[in-house]
Order: sequence, then structure tokens, then C-alpha cells
Amino acid sequence: MFLHHIPAWVYRKLIFTHFQHQEENNYEKQETGNIHDGCLHDDSLVAGCGAKNADTASKAETAAESSTEESKQAETEESKADEAKTDGAEEAYKPVTITLNLQRSGLGENVEYTFTKKPSAVVASGDQMADFFFDLGLEDQMVGYTKGSCWSTVSQYPARDKVPQLLEAGKGISNLSKEELAATGCDFLMGWDSVFSDKNFGKEFCDANGIAMYFPYVCSDQATFEDLYKDYETLGKIFQVEDVASEKIQAMKDTLQEVKDTLGEDVYQNPVTVFAYDSGEDAPFTACQGMPGDIIKLAGGISIFDDIEAGWATPSWEEVVERDPDVILILDYTGDISEKKNFLETNEFTKDLRAVKEGKIYSACCSDMQGSAGSAEAVKEIAKQLYPDKF
Repeated sequence: MFLHHIPAWVYRKLIFTHFQHQEENNYEKQETGNIHDGCLHDDSLVAGCGAKNADTASKAETAAESSTEESKQAETEESKADEAKTDGAEEAYKPVTITLNLQRSGLGENVEYTFTKKPSAVVASGDQMADFFFDLGLEDQMVGYTKGSCWSTVSQYPARDKVPQLLEAGKGISNLSKEELAATGCDFLMGWDSVFSDKNFGKEFCDANGIAMYFPYVCSDQATFEDLYKDYETLGKIFQVEDVASEKIQAMKDTLQEVKDTLGEDVYQNPVTVFAYDSGEDAPFTACQGMPGDIIKLAGGISIFDDIEAGWATPSWEEVVERDPDVILILDYTGDISEKKNFLETNEFTKDLRAVKEGKIYSACCSDMQGSAGSAEAVKEIAKQLYPDKF
């Protein structure tokens, strides 16, 4: 009834003012975050809405804390599981004992070395040694290698670009200081016997720095493919890749059998004589017995210096002329044999050799000739050059 006594214009003013204040009040609540989650704009409900929000926030914090605790617990359990796996792997590792044949190169008495866990920081001296690990898929266990001067010119392992080269190509590991080798964290060093001489990385140094020494069976003066297989078997056990090693060995045997079947027994009964020229101008450094000699024999040839009981030797040029080889096999160091070939064609001792005049100068990968992952393929490639009509 009271409203009926108020002039219309005053009434309209009161109504306008009321709604203006209401709108401003709502706007302030929006700005301060009091209006959300479907809460009403009535002032009497603001406290209730805030209580609801506080309760919601509390529940969210509790849930977050619970989630964090569960996450931490999961991480702890996962960490324990990983540790258990690692412990299990170490427990499952079967100790491998090898004999270090220090006597064969006058480096001291032979010693036994037992591996109680898988090495994880391998350094390989030269492409010949590095290819063992690339072939076995062990690049992740390598911290570096050197190419040396005798490169692997035929192997195509992608891991070559993944594993660090410790020196520029052409330099052997003897150019690496003891401090530089130790800095790699190396725990397994593989190379020729000379790598482990006192002037390089002798037993005392290796023992003091936790480095296991390994010089392959193929480096022996009497080595054959059987020794190459033995290296694969041994590395397979040490690095727990025995199945892979067995597969690689079988593949090599299959390749050699293929060559043997292709050449036939008559070839092996009457092999061509081969002068394997490695290097040297004053006197030739050449392959005799050992791995290079065995590779030549399996390819249907025989070294003209097969009577020398060593893998490698330095006879005289006069002896080369006297033995008059059927063919000359240049050992390829870097993929370019033109310089060596030119030398043989112009050298006073060799320019008139029958093999030179008949153009029977061939080549083979030096790294593989010493005993490595590509040695069986080297046999096949040499056989193709010696007996092209059979392939």
C-alpha cells in the first residue's frame, strides 16, 4: 500500500537504483572470484558458496597429495624393480675366464683373467678390432675406437658413425696417451699384443685403471679361421651375446663352404702362388702364415712365403723375384691401391715379374686379412679374382 503513495517518477528512480546496485555488487563478486561453480548471486548465499569452494579445494588438495604419494610409491616400486632386474642380470652373469697369452709376444707370463660382469666401456684398437663389436651388435658397450692406418674398406656398419673415433683416421692407438684412454672410462681394451706393451698400455696400467685386456686369438702367428671362431665365442660369452656369435660363426662357415664347393678340390690341390704385398719399399712386408695365410689358402692360393713360421715377415726383394709368384695381392689400407700398384710396376725388382707383366695384380682389405668380421667375405672376393671363370 505504501508504494501507491509514492510518485511514479520516484518509484522508477528507486527501482533503477536498486538494480544498478545489484549489478555492481554482482560484478564485484565476479571480479573477486566469488561467483563460480553455479553459485547464486544472492549475498545470503556467498558464504555457502565460499564454504563449498573451500571444501572442494580441500578435497582437491587431498586428492593431489594422495596422487603424489601414489606416484612416489609407484616410482619407488619401479626403481626397486629395476634394481632387482639389474641384480638379477648380474646374478645371471656366468663368470668367464680367459688366458692372456702374454708369452707369445714376450710381454711376460701368461695370466688368467675372470670376468664377473659384462664390460660396458669398450675401446677397440683399429678397424679390425672394432668390426668384431659392430658385427656382434655391441656398439652400445663401446666408448670409442681408432681406425688406425689399416681401415676396413668393405664393412658397412651404421654404428661406425655412432661410436666416437678417439683419433683421426690414420693414427693408431699408440698415439693416445694413458690419461686420454683412462678418461674414456674404458673397462675393456682390445688390440694387437703391441698395444699392451709397457710403452703403451701395459698390464700394470690396465690393472690400476680397471681395464680388462683382450688380444685376439687371430693375432697369433699360427692362427686360422678356427681361432677367429674362438674369438667370436669368447666375446659372445663375455658380453652375453652367445646366440649372435653362433649365428655369425655359422654365416662365415657357410660362406667358406660356398667358396670351397665353387672352386672344387683340384684348385686346392694345385693352388696359385701369391705374393701378398702389405707395404715397404726397401724390403717388402708380406703375409706368410697365420690368418692371412689361411685366408689365401681357402681362396685357392698359397703364399710364396708360407715356409716362414710367422703371420707376417720382411724378406728381401731378391727372394720375391726368386719365388716368382703367379699373382700379387696388394693389401688395401684406405681404399686406394694405385700408389702401391704403381710402385710394383716400376720397382726394379718387381717390374719384370711374370705377375706384373700379365697384369695379375689384385687387392684385398687389409683389415679383414688380419682376422675380423669380414674375413670370410675376403676369402670369397680373393677367390673371385684368382678364379674369375668359376664365379
